Amino acid sequence: MPKIMKHLWLVMLFPLLAHAAAQDKFKEGEHYRVLSSPVQTSVKKDQIEVSEVFWYGCPHCYSLEPIVDAWKPKLKADTVFVHVPGFFGPNIWKTHAQLYFALESMVSDKKELHKIHDKIFIEVQERRNRLGDVKTMAEYLNREFKLDKKLFTSYYNSFGVLNLLNQAGAKVRGYQLTGVPAMIVDGRFVVEPTVGLGKMPEVADFLIEKVRKERAAKAKKETKPKQESKPAKS
Repeated sequence: MPKIMKHLWLVMLFPLLAHAAAQDKFKEGEHYRVLSSPVQTSVKKDQIEVSEVFWYGCPHCYSLEPIVDAWKPKLKADTVFVHVPGFFGPNIWKTHAQLYFALESMVSDKKELHKIHDKIFIEVQERRNRLGDVKTMAEYLNREFKLDKKLFTSYYNSFGVLNLLNQAGAKVRGYQLTGVPAMIVDGRFVVEPTVGLGKMPEVADFLIEKVRKERAAKAKKETKPKQESKPAKS
């Protein structure tokens, strides 16, 4: 083969190889798993939900937080990130989940809520304050953030928070998790720390793009005009 033809062939082949490599970068069963029964998301139909399941008592969740915080600003407008406190029974995990939902219901400013969320991680992980009951939580939140103790307690015990707690429990069961942290894309794709904490957002990005492509292909198929059938000959 002449050199010029060989070089031309390589130039044409390289983009195809690069595209194939990108498609195979992360594989089902190795880097993520697919739920046989998708879990209903809480976003609009044209949006993609990314859920991070966490527990304040989990060291790996604490380590993942700054990684996720650096990643979230890069998400496109069609992607919605949500926190889902995980729990597997009536224990300290569930107590912390109830804490999160009480704050989410009480604090309307998302930046302030995230600030408190980060500080709780520090309180539990570094200062070894378990925040194991509503009285200890209320005292801590009043001392650190001037939140009214009675108001927090009323939110903590409210029907609305208990309902959110039940919804979160159903989601976690639907995700088929055995631990945390985890990231779930579109209620279907589960990314767990076995891929490495630093790689979890990267795999999530891959799956977000996968969802976009699937939806675009479906929309194109649905809007494709049907061919008119030829009239039968008489």
